[in-house]
Order: sequence, then C-alpha cells, then structure tokens
Amino acid sequence: MPTQSFTATQPIDPPTSARRRVLEGATTLPPPPHNTAAPAPRARPATGPRAQGAATAQDGLPRWAKGFVIGGLLLAVAMPASVLLSRSMLVQEALAAESSSKAAMVCTAGDARAVDDSSIAGWLFSGSFFSCGDWETREARVQREKDQAHNNYMARERARQGLSN
Repeated sequence: MPTQSFTATQPIDPPTSARRRVLEGATTLPPPPHNTAAPAPRARPATGPRAQGAATAQDGLPRWAKGFVIGGLLLAVAMPASVLLSRSMLVQEALAAESSSKAAMVCTAGDARAVDDSSIAGWLFSGSFFSCGDWETREARVQREKDQAHNNYMARERARQGLSN
C-alpha cells in the first residue's frame, strides 16, 4: 500500500525507515550493511555519588564562560600595558619639550606618575603627570654636550689611528 505523505516526484520510503533515520540522526548516507562490525558503545553519563561531585573534563565550561574568562584575562593584561605605554610616552614628550626650552633650569630626567597612587583603580584610571627628578642649568647642559661631543671625536680619532698602525 503506497504512502500518501510523499509526492510522486520523491522516492517512496516506508514510514518506519524514516522514523528510524530521524531517531538516529538522519544521515544522507545509506545505512551500513549488516555484516560490518557493531559500532563502539556510547559513553553513558556517570551515575552514583562520583557523578554528583565536581564537573568532569567532558562537561567543561560553556562557550560563553570561556569567552568571558579569556576576555577578562586579555583585559587584565592590556589595560596596565596601555597605561605604562602612555606614561612612557608622557616622559619622552616632557623631556623633548624641556630639551628645546630656553629656560635657565632644564629637566634632564623624570618619570610619569599616577595622580592617585592609593589603589589599582586610581593607578589605572586617574590620569598621569610628569615629575622631574634631575635638574641642571642651561650653561651646564651646553658644556656637558660639548664635552660629550669632544670625547666622542677623540675616541673616533684614537680608533682610526689604532686601525691605521
């Protein structure tokens, strides 16, 4: 007796095999022949007192929890790195501005500090300021740069004479 659930253009399939395919996970491949080895038994969920304890390795964390943890770790590394980078740039900018200054006293070294160092949140979010550590007069700086240039010239001359001998 033909089934009425299929149109004439589709192959006729008995309802029992269709039900079996739905229950087994409907594949497009034909079922394996009967003379093949039986499939490996599926792992059953654990039962008893051990199954009610901590999650097993098969359970794992849900995908959203993994993403949350990974995002938190990335944020925990990236935020302090960006704060340190911005403070480093602040120091370089301040020293560059001081080097071209015409003032009598010039800052030669310093560091960037947080406005509020009392907590981690203050260190991360309160902003930064430059604190100069070493000062020298304009004349002393000019003389130091001249002495350094002269010493570099003499070292090059000695190296050239040592190579030509």
